[in-house]
Amino acid sequence: MTDLANRSLDRGITILESLARNGASSLADLHRDTGIAKSTIRRLLGTLIQHRLVRRSVADGLYRVTIPLPAGAGEPIPHEMASLTDVAMPRAVELTKKLEWPSDIHVLDGLCMRIVDSTRPLSPFHMYRGIINRRINMFGSATGMACLAVRTNEEIAEYDRLTAGNMSLGLSRFGFTLKQFMPEIEKARARGFGTRLGVYRGETMLDDGLAAIAVPINVYGQPNAAISMIWPRAFQDPREFAKRHLAPLKKAAESIAADLVRLFPQDAKTARRK
Repeated sequence: MTDLANRSLDRGITILESLARNGASSLADLHRDTGIAKSTIRRLLGTLIQHRLVRRSVADGLYRVTIPLPAGAGEPIPHEMASLTDVAMPRAVELTKKLEWPSDIHVLDGLCMRIVDSTRPLSPFHMYRGIINRRINMFGSATGMACLAVRTNEEIAEYDRLTAGNMSLGLSRFGFTLKQFMPEIEKARARGFGTRLGVYRGETMLDDGLAAIAVPINVYGQPNAAISMIWPRAFQDPREFAKRHLAPLKKAAESIAADLVRLFPQDAKTARRK
């Protein structure tokens, strides 16, 4: 290995260490922390992104590691979810360019949904920006409702049991019992998409004023993610919005699932063996 290659490797590792230490960072942040020239950082980031060690989020333009590293400041996206994000975002961007409304990509992360990226900055309609890695209540959110609706009643009851009394992630946040919540699941199953629970107002301190419809994304055969489309709640009722936009949203979800299997066949095989 040449001295130049050694120096490039050393600088690449320095960038990874900076991202692990400081979490999501901009180009300017990395320059300040490492002292490496911005032009060099851009080149090295391109290589790290190509090898799926780093990704740049559309939602905020920041760089994040996609692998666990020592002294990590932020939670890395699991390997299969990093693949999902890379595959899903081009489809979500295409959807926003065509329909103008923004989309979020959420993954099922334990007992909650987690936002991994969003096209909100690309939409001509200015809305509150989603925060990457924010945990989202699965019972209240449209994406959570979409994922729950395609699971069994027994699985939903288990999620309720595991989040019982949790005022952030559980049904108790909304004053609902499981018996009161299940009719909402039946409605979602009947209409073919998830919407926000009527009393859910987002994960912000104040009402974010948004409405959403969402459909699940099959990640190697499992509904462990969802794609949503978002608009101001005062603009239109979800059923009316869905009449025009549900079909392309479902098509995007189906294309993402197919792209995952096509682009990452080994991951698909591994998932089938589990």
